[in-house]
Amino acid sequence: MPSKSQGKYTNKVKPFQYGLFSEKALDFLDNSDAFINILHGSVRSSKTTNVNVRWLEFIVTSPHDRFLMTGKTRDTLERNVIDDLIKMIHGKLHYDYNKYDGYLDIGDKRIYIVGFNDEGAKDKIRGMTVGGWYADEVATAPESAVKMAINRCSLPGAKIFWTMNPDSPYHYIFKEYINNKELKEKGIVKVWHFTLEDNLNLSDEYVEQLKLIYSSSQLQYKRYILGLWVIAEGAIYDKFVESENTFTTAPRIDEINICCDYGVSTVTTFGVMGIHKDETEGNSYYLLEETYYDKEKEGTAQSDSDRVNDIVKLQNKHHLTNSNTIYLPHDAASLKAECQKDSRIKMKVDTYAPNTYEDITAIQNLIANRKFKIHKSCVNSITQAQSYAWDKKAQQRGEDKPLKVDDHCPDMWRGGIFGPRMVKSTPQVGMVYL
Repeated sequence: MPSKSQGKYTNKVKPFQYGLFSEKALDFLDNSDAFINILHGSVRSSKTTNVNVRWLEFIVTSPHDRFLMTGKTRDTLERNVIDDLIKMIHGKLHYDYNKYDGYLDIGDKRIYIVGFNDEGAKDKIRGMTVGGWYADEVATAPESAVKMAINRCSLPGAKIFWTMNPDSPYHYIFKEYINNKELKEKGIVKVWHFTLEDNLNLSDEYVEQLKLIYSSSQLQYKRYILGLWVIAEGAIYDKFVESENTFTTAPRIDEINICCDYGVSTVTTFGVMGIHKDETEGNSYYLLEETYYDKEKEGTAQSDSDRVNDIVKLQNKHHLTNSNTIYLPHDAASLKAECQKDSRIKMKVDTYAPNTYEDITAIQNLIANRKFKIHKSCVNSITQAQSYAWDKKAQQRGEDKPLKVDDHCPDMWRGGIFGPRMVKSTPQVGMVYL
């Protein structure tokens, strides 16, 4: 390990043992010429070795002399990447590595070494200008730091290289980069998916052992062996099927209300919930529209006056009157007061008090029976229908509690579905028809 007093690299350096490169690896080495080049997939599939080789070629031939490398921490970056990089250049190029001062010099090129393990990471690179960026385990990095690092790569011909194992299909890296058709069509992003079969240097015995190790967890097997971006175990609405629980054209709607999840410093989301009533088949629920204001992404918090403006827009667009109701959360007293004093609000204003477990159970049944559907324009609701998950630690204590993550839209739906049941007793909207 490097000496902490000097921060210098003191590991005994052995030559790097190159193995065979698969066709996919060679394709990456020859064609990774996009602004952002992404390698993702299963563990031990040779992603890091391939990027190491390409990164060295890139920085040595670049006209620029300042670059960036990031990992979850400096320690993990040293272990996963830098040790092998040094083996590759030892005896061929001058290098100087100092983890504690945060740099690796290769020839006349300086590479800044930065840990990306929390939101403060973006401040470590603010103001930096570099000719390229190599990110190890980029899916573990905060989105704010990733966006900042992309902005730092502003020199002509700068290129970015990312490696990662898969995560949720709703992870921002997967949605905004790997699965971004427009960026890929324009050649801004190129993506290579690696599996164990793309590492020609693994023995059959080792591959089978690795598969056996991960076989006890379906999630881990899909992510780490198959290299798939899949939902974590414990999804609350695991019967949600996007092709069957979404719609573009609703049937006859007999009742419409507006529902809400209210966050002072987080997210406020409103939904327009349509109800189709059938005395034989029971009620079906259609989320016709949503608004979604995320304070963290927008940078400023909404006021209650801003939220009322959102309600008025939805009310007027859907021609809602005093025969319709706004169901607000029980903790949104200030918003309720603002609605009641604003003369533009024509709808009745009521409060919905949730019963978390019973509400979730009922919505699970609605989803399984395809009696709750979401309009395809409601992208946040569609995402959170599939990522809303149980808190495993709470379950170990004997409690069924959802995680307070990706819960804003599911909380919003509940008022639209169950609010009418709480304030009306007529058979048409009673529990018997749910």
